[in-house]
Amino acid sequence: MKSLEGKTCLVTGGGSGIGRATAKRMVEEGATVWIVGRREAELAAVAREIGCQARVCDVTNAERVRAVVAEIGTLDVVVSNAAVSFAIDPLADGIERWREMVEINLWGAVHTCRAAGEAMVHQKTGGRIVIVSSILAELAEAGSTPYGMAKAALNQLGRQLAVEWAPHGILVNTVAPGCVETPMSFVSGSNEFESEWFHKFFIAPERPRIPLQRPGRSEEIAEAVLFFAHPANSYCTGAVLTVDGGLSAKF
Repeated sequence: MKSLEGKTCLVTGGGSGIGRATAKRMVEEGATVWIVGRREAELAAVAREIGCQARVCDVTNAERVRAVVAEIGTLDVVVSNAAVSFAIDPLADGIERWREMVEINLWGAVHTCRAAGEAMVHQKTGGRIVIVSSILAELAEAGSTPYGMAKAALNQLGRQLAVEWAPHGILVNTVAPGCVETPMSFVSGSNEFESEWFHKFFIAPERPRIPLQRPGRSEEIAEAVLFFAHPANSYCTGAVLTVDGGLSAKF
């Protein structure tokens, strides 16, 4: 029997990158999967490719998120993955740019988790919630102040909800990826992980900043998410699992 046979899963930001890879693995493990995102054509293409349901949903709209969860019905696993990434100068850029980042990366996750938690409590069957964070929740990088701030809040959101909802049998955990090749890796049409500066600073063999000497793949993050979603995970909650090729362990 496949590990998620008979389970219904929701993945936000499921049209590309980590979300797409996670949805694909869950389908492979026998789950009925729903993906949501803001780009209808992209979602439809993924749904046809991997065999899942898709709905257009802006996670900053709490009512829309609740409507999708209500349409799904019984919900066993939710992966809060929807996010955006863009550079912000903390002085030169206006506060609206900060707000846009935080609305999607933090409040989108809050709306998703609240809707999922409400459904799971009502079902009285427990469930699994996995939040996708980032190593920038713990480490700092120039141009990423609001991004890192939002991701740090996600780590604490996961811990708090794990404590709040444990009596209902809901396990809440967080996966914190490092440098992962996704569509967000492309800046001005080129993959930043293929650039000279990335190779020199992060993976040069003389003293690699990433011990495994390469960026991660979306499929590798999906496996970490799958661990937390797996029915066999019955005692791990409130955890943050770092998946970064050893980057955050390196001095």
